[in-house]
Amino acid sequence: METNGGGTNGFPQRVRLELIFSQALEEDFQQAFREEAVGRKFTKFESVMGAGCSDPKLGDAVWPQLNMMYVIYCDKAEAKKIYAIVRKLRKKFLTEGIACFMSRASEM
Repeated sequence: METNGGGTNGFPQRVRLELIFSQALEEDFQQAFREEAVGRKFTKFESVMGAGCSDPKLGDAVWPQLNMMYVIYCDKAEAKKIYAIVRKLRKKFLTEGIACFMSRASEM
């Protein structure tokens, strides 16, 4: 079993990232991931509905857009690069909700 010691700057050694964002931004995320050589191992959920800090994304007649979610398990160095991408895209797309959640992860 892999154990996780504490990391520096609030990043544990191995992390789980959950990124939730509008489907319209997927190409921007994929391009940034390629440029930074990160996010190569991921699980992708399409057609994710929800409401957060921006307009709801419910895929219906009133709120037609949908979100998507990427789950990425990585080390702290990759997590820092992905977090920098999230910050950059948040600045570029001010009106779009882009969420990023991080938690410690252990492989058993």
